[in-house]
Amino acid sequence: MKSRVTSAIDFNALGMQSDYARVPYSSDVSAYGWIPVPMVCFNGGNGPTAVLTAGTHGDEYEGQVALRKLVQVLSRTRVEGRVIILLALNQPAVAAGRRNSPLDGGNLNRTFPGTADGGPTAMIAHYVATELFPLAD
Repeated sequence: MKSRVTSAIDFNALGMQSDYARVPYSSDVSAYGWIPVPMVCFNGGNGPTAVLTAGTHGDEYEGQVALRKLVQVLSRTRVEGRVIILLALNQPAVAAGRRNSPLDGGNLNRTFPGTADGGPTAMIAHYVATELFPLAD
C-alpha cells in the first residue's frame, strides 16, 4: 500500500527545499488534521543520496541539534548529490520531550517498517521505509 504521508518537496528538483512530511491525523481538534514532520532537501545534482534523521525518540536531543547545525552549514555550501534531512522524525514525541509518541504510545525505533494504514507512528515509519530509504545510496 502507498504511504498516506505527503510532502510538497520535489526530491528531484535542484536546490534547497524545506517543508513538512504531512502525517494524516484525526483528533478532537480536526478530523482532517495532519502532523508536521520538518524536512529539508538539498539537491546539487549528480552524486549519492543520504537520508539523515533525528528525533526518532523525542527525548534524545543531540541528533536534532546536530542536524539543525548541519542544515545551517549546508544552506551556505554547494552540495554534490542529495541530502534529505528529517529534523524531528517522531515530531509528536519531540514536541512532548518523550521517548514515545503521546498520540499512540508508539516507539518509532521499534515500529519499522510501519504500515500505511496504522497510527501516526506506523505511518511515519512506513513513509521513511517506502518513500525515503529507497532514494538513499
